[in-house]
Amino acid sequence: MKSENITDVMVNVENLNVKFGDKQVVHDVSFQVKSGEIIGLFGISGAGKTTIIRVLTCQLNKKNWNGNVKVTDLNPAQSRNHPKILSNIGYVPQLEGLNLYYELSPMANVETFASTYGLKKKNAKEIAKELFSILDIPEDTWKKRLKKLSGGEKKRVSVAIGLIHQPKILFLDEPTTSILA
Repeated sequence: MKSENITDVMVNVENLNVKFGDKQVVHDVSFQVKSGEIIGLFGISGAGKTTIIRVLTCQLNKKNWNGNVKVTDLNPAQSRNHPKILSNIGYVPQLEGLNLYYELSPMANVETFASTYGLKKKNAKEIAKELFSILDIPEDTWKKRLKKLSGGEKKRVSVAIGLIHQPKILFLDEPTTSILA
């Protein structure tokens, strides 16, 4: 297995174009992200930032986009690559409602998502405790229903879910929503 270092390209986007019907929402975007790098996409509302993330996280049908795109050296245009890409990436959506179960506790949410990656409950719980500590999720909230938590706490649980399987890449869409005042 190839070892990763700072020169390994984790995301490669060349000439990405995205259209919905006649409306072009992303035009000729190119960039690379190497292992260990942190990048941000900035632009006005509607500029296509979330759309680019949706391409990279296998959420957008290939019929809507073209270009040369690789995520962990795999092409998301080929659906057979989706399981491997998804096992290599973490994703935190802009709206927590897209990846949280509000009737469950933060711990149950993380355990549920961890199981989709084949993590055993005991292992998931240990990783979750470590993530909750790093993300400053108070221990007295770990077993409360998620709907009772503040917006910032919900967002941090969403980040923990994105990190639970220790992905090679973490995609954060509007990561400070509900966290910063």
